[in-house]
Amino acid sequence: MRAVRLAVVSSAFAGMILISAGCTPYVAAPVHLEAYPIALEARRLNEKPAGATWTGGDLLAAALARNASVAEAAAKYRTAVAAAKTSRVAPSMTLTLTAEYARREPKQWLYGVGSDVPLDIGARRGERLNAADLAAMQALYDYGEAVWTVRTALTRARADRLSADAEAALAQRLEAVRQARVDRLDRRVAAGEDDRSLALAARSDLAVAHRRLVDARARRVQADAALAQALGVPAAAIADLSLAPVAPPPEGLHLIQARRDAALTRRDVLRAVVGYDLAESALRLEVAKQYPEIHVGPGYTYDHGIAKLPFNLGLLLSPMDLNRAAIAQGEAKRAEAGRSLEAVQAVALGAVDQAWATLGAARITEASTRERDLPVARRLAEATARGAKAGEVDRVDDLGAQATLIEAELAVLDARRAAITAGVDLEDALRVPFDPAEIALLQNASRALGGQQ
Repeated sequence: MRAVRLAVVSSAFAGMILISAGCTPYVAAPVHLEAYPIALEARRLNEKPAGATWTGGDLLAAALARNASVAEAAAKYRTAVAAAKTSRVAPSMTLTLTAEYARREPKQWLYGVGSDVPLDIGARRGERLNAADLAAMQALYDYGEAVWTVRTALTRARADRLSADAEAALAQRLEAVRQARVDRLDRRVAAGEDDRSLALAARSDLAVAHRRLVDARARRVQADAALAQALGVPAAAIADLSLAPVAPPPEGLHLIQARRDAALTRRDVLRAVVGYDLAESALRLEVAKQYPEIHVGPGYTYDHGIAKLPFNLGLLLSPMDLNRAAIAQGEAKRAEAGRSLEAVQAVALGAVDQAWATLGAARITEASTRERDLPVARRLAEATARGAKAGEVDRVDDLGAQATLIEAELAVLDARRAAITAGVDLEDALRVPFDPAEIALLQNASRALGGQQ
């Protein structure tokens, strides 16, 4: 019998030693604050040769490999997947070793080994696993939203940069024409041929043209900064980047179907659906907690010469109110999740309606400016140029007509930029790009991350 109890105690200690030997050691991973800024400054875009034109899909693919927000969202998803795997591990059991010495007994020692093993079965386990899986799904939707945010930032920056370059070229021409007109008027005023007020008005027009040129160049710098940030590279890496135009919204886009798709398929809507499922799962868990949680405790005891095999059955009882308060709280949380889902859908529908209305107004303005104002300014400039060549019109008036034509072209450019911006807003509201290549890239990004696990 002494050999039996020594074997039991030895086995318990041996098990503890083996468990300790199989533990994963801690590995330090200190943070180096200077590492990321140094690495960022060294980054360059090397996916395409110098001078090549970068499309929206090309930029998005480069951003997926470098953008810090996308990398963070991917890391959070991997953490959620790791948590889901951890939830499948059974709860820890308790092992208790006991000893007792009785001086007056013939058999003076008592040795015992006891355990407490929770039964990880039923609704408690099922809802724990379900909640962990839903949290991982939410993290995947968050990753998709992070990718979309970067994609929208790239598209806006690309549109702003292209329009700023076009505006700067026209504004530079306008400034040159306005400067030539000011120079002529200054000579005429000095010669006493014209009143000084005309020269002052011309100088005011020149100042406006100069400010427009400065603003266009400033917008180019801001667009470069936004583009570099979205790509995850320094501004120097995209200074000479050639960009493809932004795809306009398709003419045949159906508003009713687009609104329905946005309210049902946007990732923030799907995330809210998962939030409702999480609240539902939490409620089912609270309902399950009305019933006792079962623990079993097999053991062994050598009681002063008598070998015993005790077996305990433990019940973790519900609260005194049979968990009614927690169930009521879970029901309220589920109702709240339902209202949150409706609020997200309302935001999605409102965003589509607003972007659609803005796009329609921008298209009307662009068409009116292009088809009415620009032809009038062009005919005036052409007639004035013919008159100046024939000696019937003064050169100052000819320069004024040229400036009016350039201003009309700038107005068309402003209207086009507003329409492009409204199109980007509509894409953002729908969470769907108008470029098919980008659609496939976005789908593959989420599919590739989810397939890694």
